[in-house]
Amino acid sequence: MKILGFTDRIDELMAVADVVVSKPGGLTTSEVLAVGAVMAIVNPIPGQESRNSDFLLENGAAIKINNLSTLPYKLSALLRDPGRLARLKENARNLGRPDAAMEIARKALEWPKPAAGGG
Repeated sequence: MKILGFTDRIDELMAVADVVVSKPGGLTTSEVLAVGAVMAIVNPIPGQESRNSDFLLENGAAIKINNLSTLPYKLSALLRDPGRLARLKENARNLGRPDAAMEIARKALEWPKPAAGGG
């Protein structure tokens, strides 16, 4: 484990991570699922982050750290259990949509073009 400050290489780091410790914001959640990593959820804010947290937990793609003092214990326990870690990562991969942007672009290109001169 290595703790980093600000970096502009987050995509590279997530690609090699087994577990990402983070708040479950929309973009972060999408990125973590796209690479098939497990999220260790900390301090979700009410609203979207709480709903993202619930979704990840209900689908077995995350663990929740309710108190930061338990973070070392919970991460160590997860990393010492390769079977559980593999199941959580598989669930994350199944939820992830790494090609979502390309799928949306393909669908947009398939839409019928409006008639010339039409409104």
